Amino acid sequence: MVSESIYEDRDKTLLNETIYTLDDDFKIFINSKSISIPKSPIYHPMGILGICLEGNASIKVHQQEYRIENGGLLVILPGQVISLNTKSNDFRISYFIISESLINDVLSGISRLSPLFFIHIRKEYYYKLAKDEIYRYNEYHNLIYSRLTSGNDSFQKEFIVNTLRLFYLDLYNNYKNSLLSPDFARDSRKEQLAYSFFLLIMKHYKENREVTFYAKKLFITPKYLSAVIKEVSGRAAKDWITEYILLEIKSLLKTSPLNIQEIAVRTKFSNQASLGRFFRKHTGVSPSEYRVLDEPD
Repeated sequence: MVSESIYEDRDKTLLNETIYTLDDDFKIFINSKSISIPKSPIYHPMGILGICLEGNASIKVHQQEYRIENGGLLVILPGQVISLNTKSNDFRISYFIISESLINDVLSGISRLSPLFFIHIRKEYYYKLAKDEIYRYNEYHNLIYSRLTSGNDSFQKEFIVNTLRLFYLDLYNNYKNSLLSPDFARDSRKEQLAYSFFLLIMKHYKENREVTFYAKKLFITPKYLSAVIKEVSGRAAKDWITEYILLEIKSLLKTSPLNIQEIAVRTKFSNQASLGRFFRKHTGVSPSEYRVLDEPD
């Protein structure tokens, strides 16, 4: 039976403590009062897998807001644009921080995942769990914590990788049961194209902002690529490309000491004026104006 708060009193001494770090690839936090998400939007270089134990918090992922509550599961891949809006005083969360290379290691060892699942976890970041699911997903954190604090240093990375594979397989099983019904089935070719498109954006969005470039890479027409991405993701291909570069500019304006000319160079604009026109077109304010806008409490 699951109590109102998922953690035991004996664990409260672990609040806000990093339990284990595997070089730069993996960290685990148990019963933390905070989460490693800043108030200003950034491209988070790490993935986050967390279960809310108590209280609530509000986060944004690509401008979509999610309210994380007791018993909710947070699944964020590296490279997502995220920010923390608010959190309650009693907020508690256990979570992993995982590098892109480690996640690739985890997922590459699972051969039967549908490409659409990767698109799904780039769009769905929060899951409200049933009581039996709360216990099951919390156990993944407990298993890794118990192993890494047992004093047994043998095969720790292998243990982490294989436990995380079970985590993703569990998530995939839930996904198949709910989304891969006949009502949600999609053409596998379209799934693969959309997955490849997102991978290409993450690699090339700074230098290439036209749908034509990505269509050529995928050996299809821009019109067909646009139609596929709209069907599979619910948003236009051009919108995804624009969002990636726009939100990186916002992140640099809010979180870096770079001046606007340096940001233009960093984001591959020809000059400061070109960046300014692009930014104003999509936000309604100049980069300088955006930089001094107050952040929400």
